Amino acid sequence: METTKRGKGHGILSQSRLGVRPTSRHGKGRSTLQQTRYLRGKDCHSALLTVFVIAAVWSLVCWLVIWMRLYQAFAVQDFKHDGLPGSAGKRGDVFAVKLKQFPDGKAPIIINNTSYPSRDTMLNEHSPIMSRLFDPQISEKVQRLLMSNTQYPQLILEAYLEPPLQLDHNGRLQLRYHTPDDLTHVSYPYPNIGSHSDIVGACSQKGAQWILPTFHPPNMDQYFEGNVFRKKPMFDKRWELALGIINGTGQQFFDSQEESSRKGYCPVDADPYLPWIHDVFPSSDGKYVEFIISNKRRCNTDPDVFQPDLINLEPQVALMQPVPVKRIGDDRSSLPNNEEARKMWSPILNSTIIKKISIVNPDSAFESPRYALATSIDDADDDGKLTRFICRFHTLTMDGTKQEPYLKQVILGETLSNYPYNPEHANYLKRGSKPMLTSLAQGHDEQIWNSVYTIRCPVPESDRVKNLTAIVASGESVSQPNGVPSLYVDLVPIRTPVRRNKEGFGVPGVSRASDGSTLFDPKFEWGDSHIIPHIEASGRWSNIPICRPPAREEESTSKAVADQSSKERSANLAQESNESGTTKKKHFLVACVWASHSFATRGKSSPTDSSTSERLREFLVYHTMIAGFDHIYVYDNSYSKDNNINATLAAVTDLLPDFVTRIPWPHRVCNNNRPGHSNPGERSSQYAAEASCRARYGSQTQWMASMDVDEFFIPVNKQWESISLWLKNITATEKDTKILSFFQTRALPNVELMIPYNGEATKSCPADTTSENVPRSYQTFDATCVMKNPNKTFMETYNCEPTRHPKPESYAWRAKKQIYRPDFVWNHFVHYSIVTRLIQDNPFESSLRFNERAPYERRVNELTEAFLLHTKTTSPETTSNWINKCPRKESSSTSSCPVGIPSSETLGSDATLSSKDDSIDHGAKTSYKTNCFRHSRVLDLIPKLEKALKSLDNFML
Repeated sequence: METTKRGKGHGILSQSRLGVRPTSRHGKGRSTLQQTRYLRGKDCHSALLTVFVIAAVWSLVCWLVIWMRLYQAFAVQDFKHDGLPGSAGKRGDVFAVKLKQFPDGKAPIIINNTSYPSRDTMLNEHSPIMSRLFDPQISEKVQRLLMSNTQYPQLILEAYLEPPLQLDHNGRLQLRYHTPDDLTHVSYPYPNIGSHSDIVGACSQKGAQWILPTFHPPNMDQYFEGNVFRKKPMFDKRWELALGIINGTGQQFFDSQEESSRKGYCPVDADPYLPWIHDVFPSSDGKYVEFIISNKRRCNTDPDVFQPDLINLEPQVALMQPVPVKRIGDDRSSLPNNEEARKMWSPILNSTIIKKISIVNPDSAFESPRYALATSIDDADDDGKLTRFICRFHTLTMDGTKQEPYLKQVILGETLSNYPYNPEHANYLKRGSKPMLTSLAQGHDEQIWNSVYTIRCPVPESDRVKNLTAIVASGESVSQPNGVPSLYVDLVPIRTPVRRNKEGFGVPGVSRASDGSTLFDPKFEWGDSHIIPHIEASGRWSNIPICRPPAREEESTSKAVADQSSKERSANLAQESNESGTTKKKHFLVACVWASHSFATRGKSSPTDSSTSERLREFLVYHTMIAGFDHIYVYDNSYSKDNNINATLAAVTDLLPDFVTRIPWPHRVCNNNRPGHSNPGERSSQYAAEASCRARYGSQTQWMASMDVDEFFIPVNKQWESISLWLKNITATEKDTKILSFFQTRALPNVELMIPYNGEATKSCPADTTSENVPRSYQTFDATCVMKNPNKTFMETYNCEPTRHPKPESYAWRAKKQIYRPDFVWNHFVHYSIVTRLIQDNPFESSLRFNERAPYERRVNELTEAFLLHTKTTSPETTSNWINKCPRKESSSTSSCPVGIPSSETLGSDATLSSKDDSIDHGAKTSYKTNCFRHSRVLDLIPKLEKALKSLDNFML
């Protein structure tokens, strides 16, 4: 075949393929050459077109294959769609979720000004563990398999109850030889909300606090002899409480049910080394998981009645006392030279088979460290010098075949807990306090700082899974919108007897005995070779869900009004920062409120009060729209009063969604007696709620107040339109002030604004309490009982202070309320800042019991700054026969009057108050001595409050 060269670098063109006769370059036949060139160009165009067509077809095929594989990846064909919580049963939903992640997959994750690797990077580095935490497809499959086995989309909270500790004849702690099969296993499924197909996840209600089992349900009060006013010890019923009972007969649940299906109420009385957890949540930076824990031994303290409980619950105090711990190996050569220690159960050294009580296969690849009690702080690991719990973090992944899949536990790591502050040392520093554990002969001590404490479990970082803190901080390990977690933590208490001496163990330099030596000798108490059992053989809480950080929960709420407000307040907030001057706070002033749609007063001194919804509406409107609070967190305790979950405060808190966050809080008060009772009250639910609010949201605000819905902060000087402006003004110059205390007295209801009682007849208040012969204008002053006028606000009705300002210091301090800096106050108890940062700054200096020293705490001046109006409800029954109880003008009686007879003079005005008796005249028969004063500043604010309430009502319409 002949060819013609087209020049150097050109290809070889076949002339025969063109169908023309070869010609000489220099010969004749130019027309033939032109034709040849024409044909060549035409053939080149055809060839290019062919190439383009083939390329297009291949591109289309490739894209179809890619999209079909992607489509199949999203199509969950292995499991049925029926029963998936919140699933519409459409692949498009999963498609949308996955595609929504693509734009952000390559971007670094920024949390608290810290940059972490992108989601794609972490998925590539740590698949399949990381894909379990991020990939909605895998999460969906895991949820389906869990639903098919447990009817819940995540692991159920469980407890493993351990036998009591044993001491030898010298009082030394003995090793624990029991095996996993010796533990009692109980599950604690949370209540369903809605239909079976709409079961929500454990993280769906602003965290996991609502699923934690802290007491029996209200409908079991009759069997368990009540809750808030107990008359018998719980000790005899501790196993029924832990494991559940059948038909109220008292038969223990485990007598007739398989171990895997036991469902109890609360295990703490049966195993008092288990902490009484009321809340759990991760920190904003994802570095630790925080636990709010109450001391259950404080619930009932009368030794004449509750001696069995007080003895049984001593370990609750031990949990507040840190111990030193170190890690050791698990092979025989690394164990201490102690034959007894080598007899302890171990998955490596023993062949004991763990009884299968879970649908989840254990993680056999994870080598758990072994722990031992150290004999000194110096001998302990760096992270184990002051600890009390082992924290094991884990997740789930799919394994098995497509036809027979199963779930497998993946342990992400173990850490040792720490305390934000040492509770034992805080007790040691309190002036005049007793040891943390008082003897029965000593009786109850008002050591309120030992009611609630906090522990933290550091989130592990290891070669097995890196950047876990970033995942926890982002909240992406929780499926939305149903709140199903994929991360869990087990909490394993390190068990030792309680220390009975008052000392600050573990704090170097603190003198304990008169000769400077320690009162506590670890070598004597547990020796130098005390090995802690493996986690599988230890009593513990298991499958505690790790939800989104509170800051991430806030981001998911509506921001329309909040954004508008932030613009208005930006000028004031821009310059505000925390103590370090580097991190800006989201808020300047917030409030925490613990409330219920109905409640009983301490000791049931008055009938159940159902006015909370009405009160809360007024409280929220005043403090957000007038007083200048940036946000209010309402801990809704309604669940604990009524099995009807719809009887909550949500209808009120939803009125102001951008200024109010509602946290479901079902935990019950364990003792509602009065403080002076032989069995003093312990409102555990309230105390834990306040601790939770400070720990959850304190990092987001400069100032915080713990309040009740019947309390109003009122600025005195008209130059301050709100409490917020007053606070900014004074704190701009008072840099050392961290706590502002408002002394408090209870206001009286102004009888002039009340109406005759018209509710259901009671023994004290008959249905018809007025006389038909009395003129209408005088009916109130003829009524046996009176009640609040529904057309009047609580602020106006109770604007009747029984004492002149300043309020008497001799008793008004006991019920004080405070605005405080949460970065300075580390434990706040209703009225008092009981533990502050000074415990760290001055670890050797004693502290006051209920106050902080100046200049850190100071009293607010009621005459020139602000005051607290306490509008506590006066029930109609309390006002019964008030017309005869209240002293008349001409009478010399000093009897107490249950209603307010206002003076013509007012507080806060320029007029000098007279010291003589004033009186109010409502006719010849009704001339009474006055017993209270209205405040002029409240009178000024009432029209603003009424206008704001009306505006809210119009907006809702």
